[in-house]
Amino acid sequence: MTRNPALDGLRALAVGAVVLFHTSPAAHGGFVGVDVFFVVSGFLITTLLMREFDTTGRVDLRAFYLRRTLRLLPALLLMIVVTAPLLWTTLRHTVLMPPELAIASSLLYVANWANVAVTTGTGPLTHTWSLSIEEQYYLIWPVVLGAVLVRGRYAALVRGLAVAVALVVLSRGLIWETSHAQWLFYATTSRADGLLLGTLLAVVLARRDSGRLLPPRWSEGAAWAGLAGLAVSMAVLRPDGGATFVAGLFAASVCSVLVVHHVAVADGGPLVRLLSVRPLVVLGTVSYGVYLFHFPVFQAVQDAHPPHLVQHALELGLTALLAAFSYLVVERPALRLKTRFATRAPVPPVVPSPAGRAAA
Repeated sequence: MTRNPALDGLRALAVGAVVLFHTSPAAHGGFVGVDVFFVVSGFLITTLLMREFDTTGRVDLRAFYLRRTLRLLPALLLMIVVTAPLLWTTLRHTVLMPPELAIASSLLYVANWANVAVTTGTGPLTHTWSLSIEEQYYLIWPVVLGAVLVRGRYAALVRGLAVAVALVVLSRGLIWETSHAQWLFYATTSRADGLLLGTLLAVVLARRDSGRLLPPRWSEGAAWAGLAGLAVSMAVLRPDGGATFVAGLFAASVCSVLVVHHVAVADGGPLVRLLSVRPLVVLGTVSYGVYLFHFPVFQAVQDAHPPHLVQHALELGLTALLAAFSYLVVERPALRLKTRFATRAPVPPVVPSPAGRAAA
């Protein structure tokens, strides 16, 4: 599956929203960027797995987990090495559990449940909650998908995903209305609708002859509407607001699906060209490192209370330096190694021609 520049551009907008959320009170809805990442991840992973099944007749779980490990773990380890000293020194007051447990929760991809347990108490590692939810998805979903595809239960798969989305959305709204539970922000069971909607989009597209849900003109309009909806969500939603948990997260994920669908299937158009501009593609390419390093950097800088202009310059400058180092020195070499585990189509046997058999 070739890299899609417009999807990188969408990643850039998503990580930009998250970065702004963590540095400016005015960007209180920027956390919606995480839900954009969830939709993109669910769509891409499921598309790759279904193409692998169509090519080889199975899902190679060992190769899949190796690829995911090589993509995600090296940069995470680097971030933890850089951040760990802060957990015992200047940022110790932000960690509401033993620092070694906070580190373990991130490495074992259960940081979201650690933040549920101690109410956002893993300090500069708090942001790894979203990585944990994605990794839990990566652990379970390929097994389920492979089992369903082997049995040819495509219709049941679509229905099951739709029901799962409905359960997440309805239970989240009900729990919020009855208890105003803040843990909903971090729990896998209340934040999985973005991943599931991206997955559902991939499953539906994989079995449509046209390869798309909407005609090109409608798809373009729907994508612009989705982008506008994301902008509105980021402007009005708050991480502790009732609208966020009752309808906002689901609406943002649906808007993301409209954009991802168009970007994935369109041959061109104004939106694809906009998202494919070079600065956005570059930022999207290194967005994983930006996400990993920005939060501990921001916490460390903000804890020193410099003047605002100095604060923002240090936050963005240090994050850019660390993300670039991570991509060039750690991530890119790991990505080259990752290609060794790419799924390849089986080579058909060579059947000699009649002339060849005669010559033999």
